[in-house]
Amino acid sequence: MEPKVTIHRYYSRLAKYTGSAEADLELCIQRCGGDVVRMELVNRQHGVQLRRQLRRLLVLVSLSIAYFVGVCCIWNRSLSLWQPRILYPLVTCVSVAILIIRSTLKLVQSERLFYSWDLALQTETVRSFGKETVLCVQRGNIHDIVLNEVIEDLDVKYMLILRTKGTLFQNRPIIPLFNSQSPSFECLQHIYKVLHAYWLNNTNDNSEKSYSIAKPAIVAS
Repeated sequence: MEPKVTIHRYYSRLAKYTGSAEADLELCIQRCGGDVVRMELVNRQHGVQLRRQLRRLLVLVSLSIAYFVGVCCIWNRSLSLWQPRILYPLVTCVSVAILIIRSTLKLVQSERLFYSWDLALQTETVRSFGKETVLCVQRGNIHDIVLNEVIEDLDVKYMLILRTKGTLFQNRPIIPLFNSQSPSFECLQHIYKVLHAYWLNNTNDNSEKSYSIAKPAIVAS
């Protein structure tokens, strides 16, 4: 059976607050039968954000080069690295460059989720230049999935949360899902409904199967 693929577009919380006219997130849902679902939340503005950060870094490097060349031309005498006119601007430029590079590497390109009732739930976050972060939670360590309301900095936001169980995830009882791009409530609600439907349907199906298998044994006894 061919996988059923649906594509939806949503706004992030930042895009809503800034009044963006175009949705910046794209949600792709691939249903593979009744037990497996794949989701991918793509940042449609990642290319623009990446170019903006690289442009800032280029401007910083250009201004730094122009400044130090100008200092060397004006003061012909020997210059020392420890002189204030050299040391302070150099430390400032390096610090700002590090901040720009770190923010560039943190830009999220896409977030992916794979859920299979028989196997596990796996999340994958892809950042700039292909950097990936993967987390896998086995079926036996999944307690449930909830959509929770959180108050942060006097602002109400919603988070999709995976609650775990077992000693393996004792230090991580709560794992946020699709949180890196701050999607809107409508997007999280859609994801929650899909995941909850797979979770609930498979729970009921497996409970009925277990009951139908155990029933003949009880009658026979």
